Amino acid sequence: MAVHVVNEAKRCLNCKKPLCRTGCPINTPIPMMIQEFLNGGIAEAGEMVFENNPLSIVCSLVCDHEKQCEGHCILGKKGAPVHISSIENYISSAYFDQMKIKREERKNKRVAVIGSGPAGITISIILAKRGYDVTIFETREKIGGVLRYGIPAFRLPKSILDNYKEKMLELGIRFRPNTTIGGAIGIDDLFRDGYLSVFVGTGVRIH
Repeated sequence: MAVHVVNEAKRCLNCKKPLCRTGCPINTPIPMMIQEFLNGGIAEAGEMVFENNPLSIVCSLVCDHEKQCEGHCILGKKGAPVHISSIENYISSAYFDQMKIKREERKNKRVAVIGSGPAGITISIILAKRGYDVTIFETREKIGGVLRYGIPAFRLPKSILDNYKEKMLELGIRFRPNTTIGGAIGIDDLFRDGYLSVFVGTGVRIH
């Protein structure tokens, strides 16, 4: 275990009113995550943040921490805030490598997800866990959207996205790459093909 991560985690004051969590747009249970980690429950801490945000690894790398969680840390008012991003990344990475996502009983209901950016990946994992049969339609060859094609590799290694695809395949999620919805295939066609619901997560345009 990385000593610097443990030492950083020990700096957390475990505030009764955690401003770090208030500053997080997705309300990550930061103090609970840190305390679970310090108590030896790294898997439990990892599961906690993954359940709250399936893209926890990605967010630990690319979020604007200085304005969000770390920017609200009480220690930052007179000194250096707790480096929450490093702690979350360490926990999330360790958990992701060994996790086995539990899936509820299949509902035999098909869902189409258009776009495999952050929104598409997140909703696909959530729905697949709940027993829905999910198919992702992606215009490009690989998943990720802005995560893959808009963020440089030194900030977000593309291997992380490849690992996500492997986990998603284990969940039973299907992929239709190089398939554009809105041209030869429309949303009405998806409903005619038996999809009961369609999520449109086309995101930002990337040239």
